[in-house]
Amino acid sequence: QWAEHDQPENIALPKPFDILLNDFEKLMLIRCFSPNRIIFAINKYITKIMGEKYIIPPTVYFDSIFEQSTAQIPVIFILSPGSDPTNDIQKLAERKNQIRKIPTENGLANEEQKTIRTLAMGQGQEKLALQVLHTAQHQGTWLLLQNCHLLLPFLNELEKELEISTKPHPDFRLWMTTEPIEKFPIGLLQKSYKVVIEPPSTLKLNLRSIFVNLNIQIFSDSDHPAYPCMIFILAFFHAIILDRRKYNKIGWSCTYDFNESDFRVSVDILKHYLNMNLEHGNLDIQWSTLRYLIGEVMYGGRVIDSYDRRIIRTYMKEYFGDFVFDSVQQFHFFIDITTKPLKYDYFIPEIRDFLSAKQRWLLKEANISIEPQIEYNFEKLLPNKISDLLQHNMEQSNSPIKQIDYKFLSKNVLFNQFFHYSIFRDFYLTYIDQLPLYNPPDVLGLHPNAEINYLTKTAHEIYSNMIMIQPEQYDIDYGSNREQLILSLIDDILQQIPPKKDFNLLKQKFQQRVTPLTIVLLQEIQRFNLLTSIMWKSMNELKQALNGQINFSFQLDEINKDLYHGQIPTLWKSYTPQTKKSLANWIEQFRQRNQQYDKWIQDGELKVINLSGLHVPESYLAAIMQIAARKNQWSLDRTTFYTHVTKWQNINDIDEPIQNTCLIEGLYLEGARWDIENNCLIEQTNKQLIQMMPLIKIIPIETNRINMNNYLATPVYITSDRRNAMGIGFVFEASLYTKKDLSHWILNGVCLLLNTDS
Repeated sequence: QWAEHDQPENIALPKPFDILLNDFEKLMLIRCFSPNRIIFAINKYITKIMGEKYIIPPTVYFDSIFEQSTAQIPVIFILSPGSDPTNDIQKLAERKNQIRKIPTENGLANEEQKTIRTLAMGQGQEKLALQVLHTAQHQGTWLLLQNCHLLLPFLNELEKELEISTKPHPDFRLWMTTEPIEKFPIGLLQKSYKVVIEPPSTLKLNLRSIFVNLNIQIFSDSDHPAYPCMIFILAFFHAIILDRRKYNKIGWSCTYDFNESDFRVSVDILKHYLNMNLEHGNLDIQWSTLRYLIGEVMYGGRVIDSYDRRIIRTYMKEYFGDFVFDSVQQFHFFIDITTKPLKYDYFIPEIRDFLSAKQRWLLKEANISIEPQIEYNFEKLLPNKISDLLQHNMEQSNSPIKQIDYKFLSKNVLFNQFFHYSIFRDFYLTYIDQLPLYNPPDVLGLHPNAEINYLTKTAHEIYSNMIMIQPEQYDIDYGSNREQLILSLIDDILQQIPPKKDFNLLKQKFQQRVTPLTIVLLQEIQRFNLLTSIMWKSMNELKQALNGQINFSFQLDEINKDLYHGQIPTLWKSYTPQTKKSLANWIEQFRQRNQQYDKWIQDGELKVINLSGLHVPESYLAAIMQIAARKNQWSLDRTTFYTHVTKWQNINDIDEPIQNTCLIEGLYLEGARWDIENNCLIEQTNKQLIQMMPLIKIIPIETNRINMNNYLATPVYITSDRRNAMGIGFVFEASLYTKKDLSHWILNGVCLLLNTDS
């Protein structure tokens, strides 16, 4: 019961462990039984031992940073994905009166200009950056160098320039932003102020950050009644895609630097199209155009993965449409319909929503007062108000507009017309302040299990970092025991390495009947032989080094460390398929791969294959399509395949002929569960992160004949890391039947994996 509890760190351990174990030992117990809760347990432990201030991220006060800075000391901002201090630095410049007259070479003063220069670093910017630096040092202006990690060689030169410059203007300040990288010049770091900037960690904090940094004048840029509401919709969308990042790969397959500039440009797009319609005498909203420009161009332009772009398109479809202004059924971004005591309800706040006695407190908090005439008679005043609005915005307006279509907008939205633009930012901030600080993954469209996944992976990162910072020095007795452990492990591994397979003999065996699958097998054997050679050589060399027969090289020292920590040596990873397994689990998989190769060589083409046992699984699938195209005389470029999930769990369950059929085993479903009886996707059960799939049939077909209605195009990845920015990790696309809307599973981040992490 204790291990299955939602919050085991907050309840007493079963007796007698609650008395026998100290606080640190209890941490180890939680780490074993509930790894997803270890983050909260560590926070609780630190709070108890050291105090709460050590778990609360410090607030960055830019005024305080400025007071500590000097003309000789640069300020370096070390960024997390999504954090960007540019706007805050520019506001700081305004507060510190960094707008003044700058003297020219002849001693005269130019017109007033901003004395902060922003320069985004990149290839070819070195000379310009040095010129701007010298000018800023002479005139006493500020210089902000962004993305310094993209131009590391220049930083060494910059360090020398700062050392040479002994008497810069006292008003000069150098600000720099960089991602955390190992090769950043240590000398430049040592002589600088370092500021770590982290983005808001919850949906509420993201929303609040957006509106706090939003200029109140933006609400005056359009007279369209829906403009304030659509700014809130856009802000909610922006906050959602930022919050998805903390769920790691189930949120986004790749890391994207969405930031405030994306939101601001999207607001400009929104303003432009709303004003354009007003000028033509209508209140229509071009939803399809906005969805494309904002979703595909602005935000989608940063996204390199097609499945991540599909997530953005789904959010745009869910949030951008006439349905958000439905006067019959109120639109909710998310509403909790469970029986939980704490309800989560996210909607578009409208002033008219809070006119009741129970809700009116929010209007008072936002300092909004409503005249009785508007509150009770606004519908009678509305036609003239809208007519005046359109008349004012039309390019040619010599006569009043007679027929105006505004019924598609809800009364709550039209009610906004009677209020000054200056109230909306404070109104939205007041609404945001009453939202719960923590939001469950459901608000983003993710399953609650996504949080377990995120917390577990965060815990693993902590363990990895703890291992990395462990001292490598040890006493003689400990060193002797460690060496004996490594030597014993080497002997075990050497016993698991099979002899090299005779490649020439295999070529002779298959030369009479060379098929695409035969070529795949020969290529796989070549790669497997290379891996076994590297393993055999490195283990024997390490054994000799431990016995004092040869000297330790850097590579052997790294292998020694990896083996001791139970990790796959980095050298081996270069010759093996992508994996996240520990050394022991990987060795077991290595043995199974060898067995699959032996069976393939002995029995010929396999009835059932495990793609995780192949170095290049894509080549096997390509060979299947080549065979089908030749057999059916199809054009290869118009040949594809789809998948069918069978009811067979393994090869022993097969109860029908499967000649000329490709069956895949060993795939794992993440983000959903498979219902074998109904043959469709269903919701996951609590704490079930992945599920092994039944055998999956690969069925080649011509492209023009494929019909995927009610089938989710599901990406198949090698590991839970999914794919990186280079596209490595993606294998193929499977089709899984669903009775629910596809958007539900898209936002859940459903995918298939060839390997588990354990």
